[in-house]
Formats: sequence, structure tokens, C-alpha cells
Amino acid sequence: MIEIDDKPIEGMIALGSGSDTSDQEIKNAIKALNIKTTLPLDEMVTVFKMYHKDCSDSEIAVSLGDRKKMRNVERVRVKCGLFRWRDFETPFDINEFIHAVDDGKNDAEIAAMFGAGKSTIRTYRQVLDWHETYGAPDIPVNG
Repeated sequence: MIEIDDKPIEGMIALGSGSDTSDQEIKNAIKALNIKTTLPLDEMVTVFKMYHKDCSDSEIAVSLGDRKKMRNVERVRVKCGLFRWRDFETPFDINEFIHAVDDGKNDAEIAAMFGAGKSTIRTYRQVLDWHETYGAPDIPVNG
């Protein structure tokens, strides 16, 4: 399990849909998460706001000016705890993945087991850790 710092995550969760939240409050919550990404802070704010308008990752990436940013959008969204149902659908056997995590295997070892990238494994590990720590997330039905 990865180390989860509850305070920044709970701050992000408390923002809810962000409809009454200022851009500065969203920026502060995102900064506290210390997300490593190529997306600048303003674009991460856009991810947060457009997610809550039920926009897809593809739509968000296009609004940022480049559809190729879709994977970065997805990773930032997940790191902000903004889930979609498909985030829980792994391209490999989830039970084998959980056993590997429970056995203490690192991301590189698990990636080799499934022929996946380390960043893909890291993302699924984070999704599962969030779920384990905070329970079922509030996922939009059409997400």
C-alpha cells in the first residue's frame, strides 16, 4: 500500500463538486497533493472543474489544447480522487494484482508480471489504495 497523506486528500474531497469553490481553493487543494505531472496548475484546476461538469478525459484534454494530454488528464484526475467507473476495470486479473501488492511486490515487478508500464501499475495501486482507505468513491453514474 502506498503512503496516503489524509489531510490533502480530505481537503480535495471536501471541495465536492467545486460549484461554490474558488479557483484559489482548488489550486491550494491540488498543491497540497504534490502531484508530479507535466500539466501546469491551471490545467489541473481545469481537470477538476470539467470533471465535475461530467466531461470525459478526452474532452478535458481537447479543451487544454491537445488530445494527447488525455493520459496526463486521467492520472491527475485519479491523483485528485476524481474517479470514473472504468478506473476500477484493470486490463489484467485484479485478484493476481492484489495478491502481488499484498506480497510486497513493487511496481516494476508487478508491471513485468502483467506486461504493463510502471506508471499504469502505480495508477491502479493508487485507485485501490484510495478505495481501501476511503471506501467506495462518489462516482458519477455516467462516468
